[in-house]
Amino acid sequence: MMIRFLKRIFLGGDTPLPPTPAKEPVHHMGFDIPHRLAWRTGTLQNFTEVSQKHMDVLRTYGAISEATDIVEIGCGVGRDAIALLPKLPKDGSYLGIDIMGDSIAWAQEHITSRDPRFTFVHFDVADAQHNPGGTDTMANNSIPRDAGSTDLIFMFSVFTHMFPADVSQYLHDFARILRPGGRVVATAFIITEGLPAHLLSIGGGAVRNLTFQHEVEQGFFHNDPAKVPGATGYSIERLEEEAAVAGLKLTKFAKGSWSKSGTHETLGQDVIVFTRH
Repeated sequence: MMIRFLKRIFLGGDTPLPPTPAKEPVHHMGFDIPHRLAWRTGTLQNFTEVSQKHMDVLRTYGAISEATDIVEIGCGVGRDAIALLPKLPKDGSYLGIDIMGDSIAWAQEHITSRDPRFTFVHFDVADAQHNPGGTDTMANNSIPRDAGSTDLIFMFSVFTHMFPADVSQYLHDFARILRPGGRVVATAFIITEGLPAHLLSIGGGAVRNLTFQHEVEQGFFHNDPAKVPGATGYSIERLEEEAAVAGLKLTKFAKGSWSKSGTHETLGQDVIVFTRH
């Protein structure tokens, strides 16, 4: 109130305050993404660099050069969809799904309008962190793709916020839409034996000091149950079991650097690959 009062004095009487200047958009591969949406998708200092690293992961673990029909879960404003624009085959398709409606609306307006092979769908799932006004649950949503229609599904830092029931539902849906030999590439926090004790001893892993001290149920860990959904982790055994029930096989676990626990195969979160046989 004091600041507003002083501004009134200097501006004169009840002169309206000047509007707060909008923050500059984030420039990404030929697109100007609104700051408020880009920020919700990831850190802004290395926005494009992260997308390039995602493409490296998809080349290494997802055989993306062989993929024609692609689904991304947690696409946000379309950062990785934009990176895929020049890479998708002419007869290919991309479907991005997210629970942030304003991000999906922007992607539909700016990416789909440029290339109709790229489509985006909003799941209005309630989520305290990403969609607090949501009115639906995951149980009422399924990926709008026909059975056996998809070569590659990828999701970066999505399982890291999900509870077991939703993970299980996604795995079943993945098995439904994948062609034989199709792959799912996902990043996750994989909690191995003794890792929580190690994380506690070093003050936490990743950039948020994660320790995963709470094993809520067998093979499912929560970093802080007071923060829902917050950060969640899984044992590799739990994910293998869930995948097998769904009709998938966990074929790769690449240890990430986030846990600061010795050698690693990839930077950041762990990478897991599921395959439909």
